[in-house]
Amino acid sequence: MKKRLGDILLARGVVDAMQLQSALAYQRKWGVALGQVVVDQRFCTAEAVLSALAAQSGVAAVDLDAQPLDATLAKLIPVKVAEAHRVVPLRLEGQGPRDTALVVAIAAPASLAALDVVKSVSGKARVVPLLATDAALGRAIGRLYRGEPATPQRRPGMEGFSLPEWDESLPLVVGTSLAELTQMAAPEGEVQGLPMLAPLEPAPVPVPAARVTVREQVLVYGWGAEAAAGLVRVLGDAGFTVKVASTGDVCTAVETQVVVAPLPAMEVLAQRLRAQVLVAGKAPERDLPRAQAVHARGFVAAPVDPELLLRAVRRLSRGSDEARLKHAS
Repeated sequence: MKKRLGDILLARGVVDAMQLQSALAYQRKWGVALGQVVVDQRFCTAEAVLSALAAQSGVAAVDLDAQPLDATLAKLIPVKVAEAHRVVPLRLEGQGPRDTALVVAIAAPASLAALDVVKSVSGKARVVPLLATDAALGRAIGRLYRGEPATPQRRPGMEGFSLPEWDESLPLVVGTSLAELTQMAAPEGEVQGLPMLAPLEPAPVPVPAARVTVREQVLVYGWGAEAAAGLVRVLGDAGFTVKVASTGDVCTAVETQVVVAPLPAMEVLAQRLRAQVLVAGKAPERDLPRAQAVHARGFVAAPVDPELLLRAVRRLSRGSDEARLKHAS
């Protein structure tokens, strides 16, 4: 019997038992692939999930960003097929026409239907798949078919990744290498280009606020260790006082604080906060209503770009300061 992905991740120590339990609960509720959940919640990296999927399926993984691409192979797989089936030709192997195999990078888990389409359009009797992340496939398609430059070196812990959706019949959304803040109609006085979700009315705090002498400006909540460390570094270098927060910290946060969290973490929390909440989601057209449902004041699309993150945090910080001064007067 094929070993379950969650058991592989647990055995490798890339997630702990509590994280896996949380991810499985989210998967059962929303029907999202487990690999996507653990990456979205920053429990582990995309590369760790890809490696586990390779071990589970017996199909090797490839670092597609490091692979040279042969422009002459683009004619074997039309760009529309490459984009629709998330597949990129890498090389030909074998000596004679009958023995030649086309090696391709394909989204994990490999789809037999996609491989059949590749066989048909390429005219090759054998297609050898290698697993790659969906984000890397998007970049490779841009390089091979549109002449886009290679992606600059990624910031550790700051780039998101998307596995194929649980329902493989749904169309896939190709992400960009940098996050984009969703363009929305800005309320009066709002900075152009930065989205503000529906304004919040004052709400009672379910958990009494603890008496503290110093409150951090920014609370980083619900991220994995690597991503949290990256966020703390970026925000700290920009002059914010920042803390990796516990659930108790965010529940007792006040209006002058900003909580930066992945959208699934706020949905699991299921509690309205007094703090200014900035959530990170994947697909704005799908995730903005979910962000509004958790009373977020701002939304940034993953992968999270540090510059856009800082702009959004500064905007929410200014808004919280203005609200505090107005209330004091």
